[in-house]
Amino acid sequence: MKRRQLFTLLPAALLLPSSLLLPANAARAETEFERYKRQQQAGVDNLKLDWQRYRSRYLEAYRSYQRRVSRVWASPELSGRTQWVEYNQDLSSKRVVDFERNEVRLSFTNLDGARLSEQRIRAEFEKVIAATIGESYQQDPVLADAAGKQAPTSADSVTQIAPEDINRLLEQAKQQQETTRKGDVITVTIPLNTNAVPQRAQGYLPTVKAAARKWNVPVPLVLAIMQTESAFNPMARSHIPAFGLMQIVPGSAGRDASKHAYGRERLLSGSELFQPETNIELGCAYLNLLDTRYLKAITNPRSRQFCTIAAYNTGAGNVARAFSGNTSVSAAAKRINAMTPTQVYAHLRQNLKYQEARNYIYKVTQAMPAYQA
Repeated sequence: MKRRQLFTLLPAALLLPSSLLLPANAARAETEFERYKRQQQAGVDNLKLDWQRYRSRYLEAYRSYQRRVSRVWASPELSGRTQWVEYNQDLSSKRVVDFERNEVRLSFTNLDGARLSEQRIRAEFEKVIAATIGESYQQDPVLADAAGKQAPTSADSVTQIAPEDINRLLEQAKQQQETTRKGDVITVTIPLNTNAVPQRAQGYLPTVKAAARKWNVPVPLVLAIMQTESAFNPMARSHIPAFGLMQIVPGSAGRDASKHAYGRERLLSGSELFQPETNIELGCAYLNLLDTRYLKAITNPRSRQFCTIAAYNTGAGNVARAFSGNTSVSAAAKRINAMTPTQVYAHLRQNLKYQEARNYIYKVTQAMPAYQA
């Protein structure tokens, strides 16, 4: 039989395109779904590209300012996770609040020691105490240039030291105050109260309690993470960059947390993440996301908490890798669920890929008891 004749004998339906055999609305629904998937993927790709640009802009601003400072200071200091650094306009003096070491350091260049009066020290110390989060953001050359033009609205004190405490602290410090000279730099170190860390924690407690209650995470866990991440430095930032009290990375945890909290994945600006209420809310939302979704296959609550702490620092995939050799949480959960919480903790301390993450889980768990009600 000729090929042409064969086609004429076949049922007409078999010769039609498969899409035409479906009901009209089904074909249309499939097209709309595919379009939706493409749009979603395009949105994700755009966010990734935006994050790369954001990060590059921030790092370039950081390096540029560091180069500028290094022309005046042999060892340039810039703000980091646990210290906040401000220079005056011509870079001749520097104010450092070291939240981890619990001290303020005031440094001066090209200044004869005989001309460093108590009045000058007081004036610089008063600038430290008076600084607010919003003002400090606006005056920071790196943040204002690369992390979002709109400053945080927070008028909270960076140090949370009340102005009425200035006299007491300066009097107290006279006995412990240390003045050192290195080359042409004179530095005055003023110790803060030994209980400054719990005092700073107390200042954020109402916000922490509200966010922790909303996202069903323990208050001591949130405070311990804040202490470990930033020592309660509201101006904290890292080279990644991560921003604020709970050190949220806009391009990773920030995107996940914003989708979980607000229903829409966003690339949050530094100015948003330096707002304490926003930072704490998103940190709590991310902890909830780790606990109730990413790591939900871990059945023991204490084991899951240990893994959540580690994942906050290094990601759920790296936690899974410590147990199963790959990023599958479901595969890791089978091993984790066969272990006691004590064994899970010991395994994380021994097998997490990065030393920072191994130290992190230790620091957070050690800090938590101090915040138990």
